[in-house]
Amino acid sequence: MASEQDHAQSSNFATQDMGAHHNINGAELEKLARHHPITVSQVPVPPFEKLANPGPLGLIGFAVTTFVLGLYQCGAGLPHSNPHGKVGPDQAVFGLAIFMGGFAQFVAGIMEFRVGNTFGTTVHCCYGAFWFSYAMFLVPSLDIKGSYAGDDRAFSFAIGIYLIIWCFLTFLFLLAALRTNWSIVGVFFFLVLAYLFLSIAQFISTQHPKASVNVNKAGGAFAVICAFLAFYAGASGLMVQETTFVRFPLGAISSGTPSNVNNA
Repeated sequence: MASEQDHAQSSNFATQDMGAHHNINGAELEKLARHHPITVSQVPVPPFEKLANPGPLGLIGFAVTTFVLGLYQCGAGLPHSNPHGKVGPDQAVFGLAIFMGGFAQFVAGIMEFRVGNTFGTTVHCCYGAFWFSYAMFLVPSLDIKGSYAGDDRAFSFAIGIYLIIWCFLTFLFLLAALRTNWSIVGVFFFLVLAYLFLSIAQFISTQHPKASVNVNKAGGAFAVICAFLAFYAGASGLMVQETTFVRFPLGAISSGTPSNVNNA
C-alpha cells in the first residue's frame, strides 16, 4: 500500500511537472512569437489568378497581316501595279499569315475563351483559321492551283467562292458587334467590303481582266482601311492607366457602352 501511494504521488508530481513544463514552453513560445513575428512566407497564400487582355494581341496580329496583304492587293510594288500579273505578292505574306495572322490570333482566341468572351474567341479563332487556310494556297508542294490543270477560270471561281463565304461570315460578325464601339464596327464593315470586292474580282478575272484589276485594287484599299482601324482598336487596349497617360477612345455607340470597351 505504501509503495502504491508513493508511486501515485510520484506520478502526480511527474504530471504536474510536465504540465508546468508545457506551460513554460507555451509562455516562451508566445513571447517568442511577439518578438519574432511569423513571416509572410510561412502564411499560406490563397490562389490568385490574373488574366491578360487577349484583345490587343488578336487585333494587332490581324491588322499587321491584313495591312500587308491589302497593299499587295492594291498592286503596291508590282509591275504596272497589277496584282493579277505573273509576278504575284502572295509569297511575301506567307510568314505573316502563318505566325501573326494565324498563330498569334488563334492564341488570342483561345485566351478569349479562357476569360469567357464568346464573341472574342469566335472572331479571333475564325480569322486565325482563315490566315492558316489562306497560307495553304501559298505552299508550293500542295500545288493547289496546279490541281486545276491550267483552268484559270475554274481556279478563280474557287477562290471567289472561298472569299465570298468569308464575306458572309464577317457580315454576321458585324451584326453581332453593333453594340460594341465604332472602331470594332468599322473593322468589320470595311472587312466585309474587302472580302466582297476581292471575291468579285476573282469571279470576273478571266472574262473582264481590266475591270477585275480595278475591283481587286478597291478590295485591297478596303483591307488597308480595315487594318488601320484594327490596329487602332488593338493599340487602345494597350493604353492602360498602369503604363501610360495616352488614351485611344474607341467611340461609344450607345449610352450603356463605355467608349473604352473593346469586346474583340
